[in-house]
Amino acid sequence: MAILTRRGPIIMASIALLVAVAAAAWPPLDRTFLGLPGFFAWKALSGRWSAGHYARIRGVRIYYETYGHGPPVLALHGGPGFLETMHYQICALAGRRRVIAPDSRGQGRSTDGPGPLHYATMTDDMVALLDVLGIRTVDVVGVSDGGIIGLDMAMRYPTRIRRLVAIGANYDVSGLPASSLTTNADPNGPRLTSIRDFYEILSPEPGHWPVFWAKIEHMWAMEPNFSLADLSRIRAPTLIIAGEHDLIRRAHTDALARAIPGAREVIIPGAGHLAPVTNPLEVDAAIVKFLDGKTR
Repeated sequence: MAILTRRGPIIMASIALLVAVAAAAWPPLDRTFLGLPGFFAWKALSGRWSAGHYARIRGVRIYYETYGHGPPVLALHGGPGFLETMHYQICALAGRRRVIAPDSRGQGRSTDGPGPLHYATMTDDMVALLDVLGIRTVDVVGVSDGGIIGLDMAMRYPTRIRRLVAIGANYDVSGLPASSLTTNADPNGPRLTSIRDFYEILSPEPGHWPVFWAKIEHMWAMEPNFSLADLSRIRAPTLIIAGEHDLIRRAHTDALARAIPGAREVIIPGAGHLAPVTNPLEVDAAIVKFLDGKTR
């Protein structure tokens, strides 16, 4: 599992400076693109970004970035996304921790493998990535699909997780309305905000989108399928976060939190499934407080 490193600090800094100027001049640009222009500027200017890398893992190339120093925390994005969708959480944590932010298998800049996509496969990828980095125990902050991977990791690799934050996660398919499975774009936003466009910009296999989309839709229809008894075996201190108007049914989120011994539940008022992007102050405050051990 050799590591391949891709560095371009001068180019990255130049692009970031241009983006920072554009974002400052036209604030709607930053809001339209999910706050990403400001994040790219932060990466180049904060001194906390340690460049991007590829790790060869289990037949695929997993792209990841690292930020900051301190106790490690693994930041897992939602599907079918990319690590930058967690930029608010990355920035909030990088000042006190070493953040490892990967693109999941087949998403962002990571390559896809043969066969169907499963949460268990992506969980195994993340554990293998930690092995490559020589990290034995880590905090995990996962959003949506990333939260599901975190739950799976806590159940199947209990010695690898210190604390777990799962945001907008479901534990079986009953928690997610069927109508949400086909939401692959923002109907009210500009074309560049569609998931497919971001995929085609970032992916090393941009023409692979139809195959990948079919895989992830199938996975969402069939998985996860954790039982409440499975969840009751989680021993890592756990924080469950969801938006007041989350796609995940509120009763389902409540049941998830009750099933995990000692888990805490935080509902973000007025927020939906994208609470980490739309309500970052509330979400990040809850995450930092929990990981610092001030709540359980």
